Amino acid sequence: MLVRCDECGKFFGADNNDIKICSSCREGEKTGLKHIKDPKEQRFVVARNMVYENPDISPERLVVQMKEMDIEITIKEIMSYVRQGRLTLKNADVNNLCEDCGKKILSGRKCPACTKKFEEELTKTQAEIKKEVEEEDKLKKPTMYSQS
Repeated sequence: MLVRCDECGKFFGADNNDIKICSSCREGEKTGLKHIKDPKEQRFVVARNMVYENPDISPERLVVQMKEMDIEITIKEIMSYVRQGRLTLKNADVNNLCEDCGKKILSGRKCPACTKKFEEELTKTQAEIKKEVEEEDKLKKPTMYSQS
């Protein structure tokens, strides 16, 4: 039977009429996330709890496990928690992981593949800006018949 959750208003399948709260909201009550409104803070609390339960977890594995719980989080976000001192991962050396993909690197902030991707995006953006500026200049250029 399809029932509307009393907490969030989403529809969910229930075996009987006694169940009035969906599994997500029940899980929120168990984990204590119900009172946290900010989604980013909720992701942090779930990540922190998972690390507490499994201290040897890697950033990559943490992302996978959270995706299995339908919680989207990136390695970049996890590593920002580590850099801020809010999260401690035993096997994640902040200085040796790419900020974007989490691969081990020897130096810098990004691996070669992510650096290349960033540079390509930057070049594309610069070309778009240059094109926009040129188009604006064409529109502003006075013609011989215009009044100044």
